[in-house]
Amino acid sequence: MPEDAHLKSLSIHPGGTGQEVMASFAPEGNTNAITLDELMQAINAAGFGGYRIHQHALEEATAKYNIGEAFEIKVGDALDGQFAIRIDADLLAAYLSCTLPLGGAPVQRQSVLQEAERKAISVPLDLEAIDKALREGGNDILIAHGKAPVAGADGKIESLVPSMKTRSPHLDTHGLADFRDLGEIVTVHAGDALMRLIPPTSGTPGETVTGKTLPVRPGKKIAFAAKLDGVIPDPKDPNMLIAAISGCPSVLKNGVSIDPIYSVQDVDLHVGNISFDGTVHVSGDVHADMSIKATGDIYVDGTIEDAMLEAGGDIIVKGGIIGSSEQHAELTERYPATIKCDGTCTARFVQNTHISAKKGIFIHDVAMQSELTAGHQIVVGDKGSRKGEIIGGVARATMLVKAQIIGSSSDVKTIIIAGADQLLHESYHNTIKSREASEQKLADIIKLLELARLNPGRIPLESIEAAEATRDALNTEIQIFREIEIELHQEIDLANGAQVIAEKHIFGGTEIHMGLHCYKTEEDKEGAIFHQNEEGELVSV
Repeated sequence: MPEDAHLKSLSIHPGGTGQEVMASFAPEGNTNAITLDELMQAINAAGFGGYRIHQHALEEATAKYNIGEAFEIKVGDALDGQFAIRIDADLLAAYLSCTLPLGGAPVQRQSVLQEAERKAISVPLDLEAIDKALREGGNDILIAHGKAPVAGADGKIESLVPSMKTRSPHLDTHGLADFRDLGEIVTVHAGDALMRLIPPTSGTPGETVTGKTLPVRPGKKIAFAAKLDGVIPDPKDPNMLIAAISGCPSVLKNGVSIDPIYSVQDVDLHVGNISFDGTVHVSGDVHADMSIKATGDIYVDGTIEDAMLEAGGDIIVKGGIIGSSEQHAELTERYPATIKCDGTCTARFVQNTHISAKKGIFIHDVAMQSELTAGHQIVVGDKGSRKGEIIGGVARATMLVKAQIIGSSSDVKTIIIAGADQLLHESYHNTIKSREASEQKLADIIKLLELARLNPGRIPLESIEAAEATRDALNTEIQIFREIEIELHQEIDLANGAQVIAEKHIFGGTEIHMGLHCYKTEEDKEGAIFHQNEEGELVSV
């Protein structure tokens, strides 16, 4: 019974079940009005403060009390603690949500354990987390977790000769590759270990909270390329490639090849023209009217004069390349010094020379009256050097033409061309077609293997083994096509952002071509960068 005089005749007591909070009022004479807070204080004083109290019932009881009307109203009740266990969609975790009791009985740990058992949770439960949730309440408290599967690592190939150079371009964050610092010729000898194939791992299966095993994706298989020159598998280890001959190693797709090295002092009439399946090293000069053809690289420590060089790899000339221009009746020029390579061409200087390189052309000092064509970039002048001039001739590259100075004070016509060419787009689309053709073949092989699985004995074992080998080979082939496709797409994107950079000066008489646009410099100007803006217009900054 409340102690306040003006709450006389008001009784707060349990109901018939013992779980209810009842408020009773039998008026005796006049009573003073009370507030909801005062009625709540009376409930707390009666020991029911921790129960669930119904606001609407409090309001009704207060109103009737204040008009002197007798009543017995249930204003609250006891509420037991509640809990629920939720297992997430991937069955890797179980969570407990718990509400604390309001005057009722708290949730017991045993009830939680029984519910976990009913839900078939078989992994160990976090009893500390459960007990804390029962004391403090909370939602989605982690009480059990499974184990996610760990995918197997893909097979990979590791080079054991770190200085081996690769014949595929590696672009930096700006889309450029610096092939100038090639160092000395790397040589290996028969029996040297070159590459190791690291097999894929099978991975680790997972487990759900209900004890079910989750399958794992094994790593992708990889194999050495089928045709590699100058190398053989190690007889003691089929996952190791060793050199079969002495020569110059070059990294290829999924393998390495060895180019034998042919060394000569000078290339002149005493030696004759050279055609060699491998790498050629000339420690002296290449004289006029001579030619060198090599499937690998060509290294020339001296100079080249009026000669023709063709390489399947790089051409590196420590000296210069000089050709002699001849005027014909048609007023056209020819370039007796002709350089062609599938890699990069590097030289100290070039004059009256025609160079075609599928990757890059790098000239340390000056390119004069020459025709330079590169698949990626042309850079004339070393970083930080005052030298680096393109004077006259034509320089064309897909992504970048860069020099300290372009043109000359005598208004020698100099033409610079940058941007994507048709061959690059054709290579990209042809690669896509090749990948799609291989994917169709793979789909047919997979159908055959699935038929064999569903119909044991119907297809001969040797046919199944051949199909599995073909499947693995096609997977490797498709992966290679995808890598080439990504690389070519990247090159096309970079070509769309092609630049021509004259870091210090560009002279009048210079033409800059990009796409369908041409910029002709009528007068000298300080260094500039030419590129196409978002509207495709050729601009300079």
